[in-house]
Amino acid sequence: MPDNTISQVLNLLPALLALTFGARIGYVLANRGTARDIEMIDRHFESTLALAKQQYEMQFKADQRMRIREELKSSYDRLAMWLRELERTFDEINAGALSSNETTRAKASAIMDASPWEIVNTPADMASCNFYWSTETRTTLRKFLGPYCKFIYRAKSAMARIANSDSDHAPFDADLHESHEELIYIINEVRNQMRSDLENLK
Repeated sequence: MPDNTISQVLNLLPALLALTFGARIGYVLANRGTARDIEMIDRHFESTLALAKQQYEMQFKADQRMRIREELKSSYDRLAMWLRELERTFDEINAGALSSNETTRAKASAIMDASPWEIVNTPADMASCNFYWSTETRTTLRKFLGPYCKFIYRAKSAMARIANSDSDHAPFDADLHESHEELIYIINEVRNQMRSDLENLK
């Protein structure tokens, strides 16, 4: 139930109960009820009203918590999809830097020519999701920039060496491999933190 609907129900509840118990009081008076009968009805009315309001307020808070959990989970789902695309980007750069295939190299070069901030920062359309991510998740996401810049430098160096080589086969590049693995490690670190955050919701 939407928040405004619950509020409207809470506002109307006293009036509905008043009508119900008003009719009861009228019935007692019509049957020559005593002042004590009316007092008992008043006390019953007040306790019933207080209980009903308490129940609706508890339901209102429960609905709020449920909505927040759903929005938080949705924000982490979007982050998980972005991390998957980021991992694919790192893999494409790594493959292109060591490939002799012109198409593969051109695709990797186009990615490397983009601003590092554009690649490793979450996109603007995910800005609202930041509100739901834990401090630990946001802190881990900020680890990408330095290692990514180092990765790009090593990828470009590897690509230049292959371009100047007569061999069609790229040798294993330990530095490039190390940088690629460092970025994958950070991705997995973010995923582990996300998993921990979601488990804490249960």
